[in-house]
Amino acid sequence: MEGHIPPLFCLLLKNTWQKLSRYYNQLLSKYDLTVQKALLLLEIPPGSGKNPRFLAKSLDLENSSMTGLLDRLEKQGLVERQRDPSDRRGILIFLTQKGIEARQTIHALVEELDNRLQSALSAEEIKIFRKVIATINKQL
Repeated sequence: MEGHIPPLFCLLLKNTWQKLSRYYNQLLSKYDLTVQKALLLLEIPPGSGKNPRFLAKSLDLENSSMTGLLDRLEKQGLVERQRDPSDRRGILIFLTQKGIEARQTIHALVEELDNRLQSALSAEEIKIFRKVIATINKQL
């Protein structure tokens, strides 16, 4: 097809991320969760507290956005703030039992799609995909 220009990498990534976000937001809505909340819950290992600044950096969020997100998760009973014993001015974020259960549900949902994708691709395609994503990340 003459004159056809394939979409730019950035647009392909954006469109895929939007579809992925819609897919997960639809699944997560029955648990009163969003993609952003789910990603945060996945960043906190059960039984281990994380510093809010670490979490903000991991999710590429501003500290003020992280505060609001943590407030909403705390109100839902999914996380709790505790004093950091190594920094008397600091706090750590821990999952509650309800948060651990939500994290397990989220992990199962993510794993289900991951398994479907892996079964639709060859080992070589997966290897190339991972290499392409790593290259894009290095360029950013």
